[in-house]
Amino acid sequence: MDIKALNVFVTIVQKQSFSLAAEELCVTQPTISKMIKQLEEEIGVPLFHKGGAGRKREAVMTNLGEKIYQHALVILNEQQRIAETVMQVRALKQGRLILGLPPLGSVLLSKLIAKFHKQYPNIELSFLEVGATGIEDAILEKRIDVGILLGHLKPILSGIQIMDSPLCLLSAKHSQWHDREQVSLNELKEESFLLYADTFTLNNMIIQACNFAGFEPNVVCKSSQWDFIAKMVESDVGIALLPQIYCKQLDMQKYNVSVLQNPSLNWTLSMAWNTTVAMSPATRAWLHIIEDNLEQIRF
Repeated sequence: MDIKALNVFVTIVQKQSFSLAAEELCVTQPTISKMIKQLEEEIGVPLFHKGGAGRKREAVMTNLGEKIYQHALVILNEQQRIAETVMQVRALKQGRLILGLPPLGSVLLSKLIAKFHKQYPNIELSFLEVGATGIEDAILEKRIDVGILLGHLKPILSGIQIMDSPLCLLSAKHSQWHDREQVSLNELKEESFLLYADTFTLNNMIIQACNFAGFEPNVVCKSSQWDFIAKMVESDVGIALLPQIYCKQLDMQKYNVSVLQNPSLNWTLSMAWNTTVAMSPATRAWLHIIEDNLEQIRF
């Protein structure tokens, strides 16, 4: 079945006129009529009602023509999708993708980054490895294509949620928090806090929550490495608030983990992009991999 003839048929229906369809498709009306006649002969049924004596043919579908019209829309839509797929594949034979990865979240995406590279080996991958605050600035300033952000997104940003893990109190095994399943934030006002670098959005979130609970945290150390912070907790230098997904990677013979309550805080990550920027094929391909493999965003 001729795709061009189907396109003519659909255009006539949508324009409700043979002559307007001819103008839309930049062909003559006799050409339009001839293609419809050939299509009807191929199908074996009339698609439009015939005009009365001396009148031009009307753009009014027969009952069977209406059914065939619905099928034609599906066929033409699939043709468009095939064309878009070919275009995207051709576009992905070269290019560059710049990802913003905060130190606390980058390890979660290692499997998907490897999957992307395997599927699109000719796409150059570059990484901006800073805290979520720096990544947000880079997205807004259009210096990177996409990146991991923490918490709520600004209006011009959009994103796919990739993680939602509660914050937990990480303390030394034999601390006063031994065997406590839950701990309120205001109970920690006398503790020594091990926090993250100032560029970390999570760091600001913790400090703001402490202030809201009525105290200023006593910060004894800051680091951008969560595993180093965990070692300091093990050495009883202080306590840390760490996403549960990371706490589960630790040796529970050395630590105590309590879920934070009153308030509960969540480490909610999104793979975000700037909606005011035209999305490149490489960015779109990366987001498809994220959407199709959310269950693999783990250690």
